[in-house]
Amino acid sequence: MAFLNALIAFIVTIGILVTVHEFGHFWVAKKLGIKVLRFSVGFGKILKSWKIGETEYTLCALPLGGFVKMLDENEAEVDPSEKHRAFNRQSVYKRIGVVAAGPAANFILAIIIYTIIFIMGTHGIKPVVGMVKNNSIAQQIGLKTGDQLLSVNAQDTPSISEFSFAFVRAAQTPTMQIDIRSKNTDLNTLTLNLKEDFLSNPEQGLEQYLGFEFALPTLKPIIDQVIDKSPAKLAGIQTGDQILSANNKTLETWHDFVTKIKQNTGQAMQLSILRDEQIITRSLIPKNENGVPKIGVSVMAPKGYLDDWRVLVKKQPIDAFLSANVKTYQLTILNLKMIQKMILGEASIKQISGPVSIADYAGKTASTGLISFLSFLALISISLGLLNLLPIPLLDGGHLLFYLIEVLKGSPVSQAVQQNALKIGLFVILSLTFIAMYNDFSRLLP
Repeated sequence: MAFLNALIAFIVTIGILVTVHEFGHFWVAKKLGIKVLRFSVGFGKILKSWKIGETEYTLCALPLGGFVKMLDENEAEVDPSEKHRAFNRQSVYKRIGVVAAGPAANFILAIIIYTIIFIMGTHGIKPVVGMVKNNSIAQQIGLKTGDQLLSVNAQDTPSISEFSFAFVRAAQTPTMQIDIRSKNTDLNTLTLNLKEDFLSNPEQGLEQYLGFEFALPTLKPIIDQVIDKSPAKLAGIQTGDQILSANNKTLETWHDFVTKIKQNTGQAMQLSILRDEQIITRSLIPKNENGVPKIGVSVMAPKGYLDDWRVLVKKQPIDAFLSANVKTYQLTILNLKMIQKMILGEASIKQISGPVSIADYAGKTASTGLISFLSFLALISISLGLLNLLPIPLLDGGHLLFYLIEVLKGSPVSQAVQQNALKIGLFVILSLTFIAMYNDFSRLLP
């Protein structure tokens, strides 16, 4: 059943993203007077086709992409009466517009989806300050544990995500005003002078940048679920186990346990566990996954423990649209930073995911609820837009690179150079596909 749900969610996801992407190319081409011969969703055997006007629309068996076929003298002979409608006869700027429209459509889709999400409303957690680090920005401006962050530059921040949005918007100015309510309900306004450009390194996150952690209700270190074949499972940890200590360090909260795991990545941890009113010992080694220490367990949370901390945030259409643009911008920058780090060898290529992982995530988010699935769809749409803008021949970004060279040199790139570049591009794409598939199956296998 889970496999079927994942398959259906995957087909829906890819179908929407590919259709939107190709429609971007199609719509701009039609607006510029270029003749479109075929609009295809999928590759391979044609399952269904129909013709509207001069364009054939097809649905194919392999739902991993699509294409828009335009009249082009480089692909077939063109009737003299229609040569003015051929793609290759258009100015370089029109060709740039047609090619760029596909990725642009994916970014627009993400903005539309996030706008809908924000109008429907999202559940969030109140932005309350937890632990404040010494010599941090938070400590310098006077933030204290228990302070609730009410607004940034007069913009209300009822949840952590709202505070993040407001902070990013205000981060382009040299100072910002943060309204807070302290533990004793006193209201106060703090002034933050931005000494560093937060937007130049947004993946660090607000907590790291400001030097504090958002507070949450404390949970006891009691195990809920244990993932099969995980370090915890191999160590014999079971559901209901309460972790009393790690390496002789008493653990009062789940946060204490997580901290010890981070401190012992790749090293054996000696645990004292309370199980069925008996104290037992176990040894496990936290596993490093893409720089994140994991043991494969979740915390047991009492029903309703977040009720007093959870808020439902709904936005008016204009504010929702603005927030959607900010969200899309943030995720685009984060994706670009990650691509840069992988190219420079600073991040593992194991983070590249293929269709199997996408199907898995699509199924999980779809089963969680509409908001979760829409958020996943928007995130993948951004990733697809960025992927197609990479300057790799065969992708939209490769064509845009050729057109940029044409603008600079005043004449098109020769067919011989393009053909050789396409071979390189094919090799790169096949290599990335192999890596993605290898990563997918590595996650499935022990």
